[in-house]
Amino acid sequence: MRSPRRVVVTGLGVVSPIGIGKVPFWNHLVAGTSGVDYIAAFDAAPYPCRVAAEVKDFHPTDFMHVRRTKHRGRFSQFAVAAAKLALTDSQLQVERESPERVSACIGTAMNGSGDVYESARTSFDKSGLEGIPVMSGIEYAAHAPVSHVSVELGLRGQGMTIASACSTGLDAVQWAVSQIKQDKADVVLAGSTEAPVSEFCFATLCALGALAKFSDPELAASRPYDRRRDGLVLGEGSAVCVLESLEHAEERNAPIYAEVIGFGTGNEGGFATRTNAAELALAEGITLALKSADRSPNTLDYINSHGNSLPDYDLVETRAFHRALGPAAYSIPVSSIKSMIGHALGAAAAFQVAATCLSIQNSIIPPTINYETPDPDCDLDYVPNIARVSRVRTALINAHAMGGTHSVLILGALQR
Repeated sequence: MRSPRRVVVTGLGVVSPIGIGKVPFWNHLVAGTSGVDYIAAFDAAPYPCRVAAEVKDFHPTDFMHVRRTKHRGRFSQFAVAAAKLALTDSQLQVERESPERVSACIGTAMNGSGDVYESARTSFDKSGLEGIPVMSGIEYAAHAPVSHVSVELGLRGQGMTIASACSTGLDAVQWAVSQIKQDKADVVLAGSTEAPVSEFCFATLCALGALAKFSDPELAASRPYDRRRDGLVLGEGSAVCVLESLEHAEERNAPIYAEVIGFGTGNEGGFATRTNAAELALAEGITLALKSADRSPNTLDYINSHGNSLPDYDLVETRAFHRALGPAAYSIPVSSIKSMIGHALGAAAAFQVAATCLSIQNSIIPPTINYETPDPDCDLDYVPNIARVSRVRTALINAHAMGGTHSVLILGALQR
C-alpha cells in the first residue's frame, strides 16, 4: 500500500499592517513593532474605538495591471498580491506544471462588505440603480479573490472559497492538505484575505462590543492576556502559502519551511461572542490535532495562539491549553501576533501560519507585545514584549471563530 502523501509549505506571501512581503513582516514581528494606529480610512471620532491595524503603502499596481485594479475590491487586491508573493517565494513556475494539478483556496469572513458593498450601497442611496458600479454584484462576493488569483496566475485547478470566520485561514490550509493527500492536486495556494476597515463594518463590530476601548495609550489597545485587555483591534490584509506534496517539492528542489502534520477541530454548538463551552471545544480540537500528528503535548515547542485580546476569549483559551496539554502547558511558549497586527478576522489565522513557518525556519518566537499587567487567571508563558530565540521543531496554531468553531493546525520542521 502506498504511504500517504506528505504535505509541505514551500512559499509565503504576506500583505500585512507591518509590512508587505515575508521579510518586513517577519522583521517587524521579531522587533515587536505594532501596526496599530489611529484609523486613516474614515473619521472614527464618533466611535468608542478609534484605532485599527491598516495596511499602509499598498499599491495594487505593483501586482496587477492598472485596469484590473479599478473594479477589484481591496480584499481581492490583497489576495492577488499575497498569492504572487507566495508563488515567487516558492520558485514554482506554474507554466511547467499540469494546469489541472495546481489549485487555489482563498478564504474570507467579511467578503467585500467593506469598500465594495459599502460604496455601492452609498451610491445606490444617492442615485438609485444608476449609481451602482456595474461590477459590484460579483466583486463583493466571497469567491471574487480566488477567481482573481486564478486569472492572474493562470491556474486551472479547482478554485475554492472557505468562509469559517476567524478559523478561515487554518481551514483553507487543511483543505489544501486534503486535496494533495488525496492526489487531486500537486500544488495548492491556500490562505485568506480581509479588508474590513470601512465605516459600516467597523461600526457593526463596535455595536457588538467586540472592539477595544483601551486608551492608555490607544496605540497599545491590542494586549492579549494582559489584565487590562478589553477587546480586539480590527486588522486587515492577506497571507497565502504554497503547499505541495513533499515528493513534488523535492523533485524541483524547492525551499521547504515546514510540514503540515496535524489538524483538529472543535465545535461549541452555539452562536455567540461568548460561550461557556469554549474551553471544552478548543481542548477537543487540540487533542484531535495532536492525535492526527502522532505527537504528545511534551513535543510542542511553541503555540502561536488565537489571543485576540477579548477578556473571556483569552481566559478560556488559557484554560483549554491547561485541559488539553496538562502540566506541559506551563513549559510551552505561547504568543499572539495579534498584539502587533490586530485581528484581521478571516485573514488572521493565515498570518499565524506564515509567522509560524518563519519561527520554525529561524528558531525565533515572536513576542506578545503590550503585556504589562499579568492576569493571574492567564498564567502561561506568553513571551512578553521581547522575541525569544528558541528551537521550534513542532508548533501548534489555534484559531477561534465567533460562530463557535475552533481549528487547530500543527506544523513541524521537515524530518526525512
